[in-house]
Amino acid sequence: MKSIKSKIIVFAILATFLPSLGLGLLSFHQNKAIISDNVTRELRASARYASRELDLWVNENIYAARALSTSNIIIDELSLASRLEGHVTEDANSALASYLRSVQEMLETMLELTVVDEGGRVIASSVRMPTQVAIPKNWPQNALVQGVVVLPPHWDRKYGTAKFSVVVPISSYDDPVLGAVIATLDMHTMKSALKDAEELAKGEVLLLDEDGRVLLTSNAAESKRMFLGLEPLQHLQERLGKVASFQGFNQREVIGLAYLSKMLPVIVVAERDRVEVYADWVRQRDLFLALVSVLIVIVAAVAIRMGRSIVVPLENLVDATKQIAKGDFGVSLVATQKDELGLLTQTFNQMTEKLRQNETEILAANQAMQRKNQLLETLSITDGLTGLYNRNKLNLIISDQLARFERSKRPFSVVMIDVDHFKQLNDRLGHIAGDEILIAVARVFVNAIRNVDFAARYGGDEFIVILVETTADEALNTAERIRSQIVDIYCSTIYKSVEVTLSMGVVQSESSDTTPTILLSRVDEALYEAKRAGRNCAYSAKLND
Repeated sequence: MKSIKSKIIVFAILATFLPSLGLGLLSFHQNKAIISDNVTRELRASARYASRELDLWVNENIYAARALSTSNIIIDELSLASRLEGHVTEDANSALASYLRSVQEMLETMLELTVVDEGGRVIASSVRMPTQVAIPKNWPQNALVQGVVVLPPHWDRKYGTAKFSVVVPISSYDDPVLGAVIATLDMHTMKSALKDAEELAKGEVLLLDEDGRVLLTSNAAESKRMFLGLEPLQHLQERLGKVASFQGFNQREVIGLAYLSKMLPVIVVAERDRVEVYADWVRQRDLFLALVSVLIVIVAAVAIRMGRSIVVPLENLVDATKQIAKGDFGVSLVATQKDELGLLTQTFNQMTEKLRQNETEILAANQAMQRKNQLLETLSITDGLTGLYNRNKLNLIISDQLARFERSKRPFSVVMIDVDHFKQLNDRLGHIAGDEILIAVARVFVNAIRNVDFAARYGGDEFIVILVETTADEALNTAERIRSQIVDIYCSTIYKSVEVTLSMGVVQSESSDTTPTILLSRVDEALYEAKRAGRNCAYSAKLND
């Protein structure tokens, strides 16, 4: 948002979009919550209804099995089998089997009816090959207390349906437990009850075993669904009676809840397709977003038109300001409006005129400032009298030369120079004449050395000359040349020439010169040797060692 026009457009869009979006999101959130509550109530009602109907259906079949267990025919046959130790005549077995088949035909929920003795041996059955049922080992002893045993349901490929078995004890006055009636029930007969439960939630109702396998479903295409999955099953079991979203059969997202049957180890699940539940809500949301988008386009178009009426004059002012920023002060604008923009244009023209007037003054002040800065920089490193480098700059130069010497091992030489008997000259001729002598001597140093060499005033009448990449012998020659050029110096203060001589000490850099102090100490000793030799001479420490 670098321009006013873009800010106007963004503001208009946000002013339209944010309230609409906020109210829309609030409304859709409330609608979604209402839909979720309604679906929850419907699923809960459907699951409860199915669970209650399942328990009633199981109880009805248990009562039927109990009634069958009290039949005199069955009791008599079992009593006879007990006396004959299990050896029942073929006619008796056939009669009991016929009786069981006739009862089964009257009870459509029964797949098999089987009578066993207390040891679990089959006495008679309504089918030729009855299903082997694993009766608990301790059941005969606890039958009177334990009563009916309901075995877990499972899918039977033989009958192509889910089934479970009910074991009801058979007793008489003489023998408390003679055996048991095993009724194998067809859970498919519960289909109509599940269809009724399905209508309550307009979804699907399923009966699952403890491992999540489908036993029965209200949907006709139940053969396609065999196993729910461990993770969704655990999720439902942890949230019994509460709605949860999970990956259902056929890899689709569903909303559902689960209840546990009281009579059977069965999980009753009521579910609805999530896409189907929120289909109307999604359509309303998409329609709302489309309407908001159209509204934003309309508002943006109006904002663009309004922005152009404000931004175009400002753009001309911005372009003129950029030209001034580049140094073009000849730009001028025409004030065609009498509003705030017109007043701003007039003020801009006045500012431009003032800048043109002050430009020359600013440039002159800048040049003067640069000259002063150069002068200050020169004064910070030079001696005010002789114009040579001062003591501080000398230390930096020596440190730099020592570092170069350590890297390249190329020697440099240092010459310390002292004006002979300068104090006497100063006392006899005056300080002004003494200053003229020092200035003249310094001028000779500058003219006698190379551009890469350095000359500095060390203090008072002492000077230092640094000869780059120069041996002691070469430095001694340079020192002699300087000394020979100092003969007579004319002093304008006293209007006569003065004879001046120099004493010089020369040393060459060595590996032991780790600091400027060590090097200057050695050259100072060389200068002392020159003075002790009678002055007006150059002494090289290396040459004389």
